[in-house]
Amino acid sequence: MTDSAVCIKCKKCGNTFQPDVKTKRPWVCPSCQAKNPNLKRLYRSVADVCILGLIFTVIVIAVRINERRVDFGVIFAAAHAVLLLVTIISVYRSKAPWKDTRARTLLWTVFGLALLFNLLIPLLAAGLARVFDVALPQLFVEMLIIPASIVYLAVFAYLVWLNSQANKCTAPEAPPVPLEEQS
Repeated sequence: MTDSAVCIKCKKCGNTFQPDVKTKRPWVCPSCQAKNPNLKRLYRSVADVCILGLIFTVIVIAVRINERRVDFGVIFAAAHAVLLLVTIISVYRSKAPWKDTRARTLLWTVFGLALLFNLLIPLLAAGLARVFDVALPQLFVEMLIIPASIVYLAVFAYLVWLNSQANKCTAPEAPPVPLEEQS
């Protein structure tokens, strides 16, 4: 798909137009002058969050390897880093990430797994520690779970909003031309 083939539907008037995908500003509808969200920039901002996650993950891997503690956690973190890298590349290479099923699926997968492993499992561990009367550092619970809850709530709210904007602005695809008519 070339940049000229990228079309969106105006949220206000419903007309389909080709946005300037190189701009960082909102896409203005030529018919009604309504500002439409710059979906390419918004999806890339989510990929930027993945870049921050990749940097943090690489630092964690380096610290663990420096401590000579290569274990399942390091292997899992390396797999997570690869998934983050694939997601970042997929979003940045896509001409229309709001239409790219692979890019959208990877973003939801990355943040879903991050929610699971950084919030839900620690919450479950904290709950099990209380049930079995095992001492779990209070610092762990207070310093990690509460900020993680706030961050993940904000990220998932943003992803839901972005998904709704993408659904509103996605122009219908033209039906493929039958082979008989192409010649």
